[in-house]
Amino acid sequence: MSDAEQPADSAVSRAAGIGQILVIVGLICLYGVGAYWVSIEVILGKDEPWWLKIGLPAVVVGTTILFVTVLLQRMKAAKTDKYTDVKD
Repeated sequence: MSDAEQPADSAVSRAAGIGQILVIVGLICLYGVGAYWVSIEVILGKDEPWWLKIGLPAVVVGTTILFVTVLLQRMKAAKTDKYTDVKD
């Protein structure tokens, strides 16, 4: 790889990183708001069965906890990744 190609690769990787961050933040916002709306509608609804009123929030909270746990583990592992300097 020549030195002339390196700045372009850097700009592309920065743009890809920014795009990934925006997609992840957008999905987290949509997931959070959607899960909140659905959970509130189910919990406050009078016609829903009791198992749905308990089960849906349990699934939403459990999924959120798992997502945050995996995200934190991946962020921690990325700091000590020994293959970050490997080039194609």
